[in-house]
Amino acid sequence: MNFFLKYVACIGLIIYSSPFHALEIIPENMEVKFPGMYISGSGQNADANPANGQVYVVRFYAEGEPGKKIVVSLPSKQYLNHSRKSKRLRIRKFYFGCGLSKRGRAKIQSNGRSKLLCIGAKVKIGANHPAGIYTSTIPFEVNYK
Repeated sequence: MNFFLKYVACIGLIIYSSPFHALEIIPENMEVKFPGMYISGSGQNADANPANGQVYVVRFYAEGEPGKKIVVSLPSKQYLNHSRKSKRLRIRKFYFGCGLSKRGRAKIQSNGRSKLLCIGAKVKIGANHPAGIYTSTIPFEVNYK
């Protein structure tokens, strides 16, 4: 019985003395831009894909506990809103790239920082979308896995 109490106390010390490592986002670029000119009504795809080496994608680092795995998650339905009219473009697809796997996973390296992490997007410009500027703020989360 005496041995059991010592074991429980020791485990409690390990749990409570462990430091808590919060994740921190270190931004490099927090905007997605679709380079080029697009003609409204033509059914074109606008693509900002980190796999194509584009600089027009969200780029950031995550700092946290070395060796821990992280996952990036995005809301499923997101839109870009027209600057003057009540029209919007639906984001058809998000791309993960750079140090992120296709499923949005990465690992914090031994120095406490991830590799460069990138997120891009794809939209389709349909016949009913007027010319103009479309913008939006897209929230994303980075959590330990």
